[in-house]
Amino acid sequence: MGRGCRTRPGAYRFGLSCWWHEAQWSKTVTVVEAAMLVREFVDQVLAAAQAGAVVPAPRAASDTPSPA
Repeated sequence: MGRGCRTRPGAYRFGLSCWWHEAQWSKTVTVVEAAMLVREFVDQVLAAAQAGAVVPAPRAASDTPSPA
């Protein structure tokens, strides 16, 4: 699980840990770098979701509910 904290003006210290491998990593990034990383992550997730999107086929007239 990741966590971040503000370490100095204009920078964040970001840490990751893996309980399975008992490993930890950390890196200090600027606000601009953090924004870029988040944007790239979001763009990749959205692209993956769009690639797997399925457009439903049109319904037949008999499948359309009539107004009550």
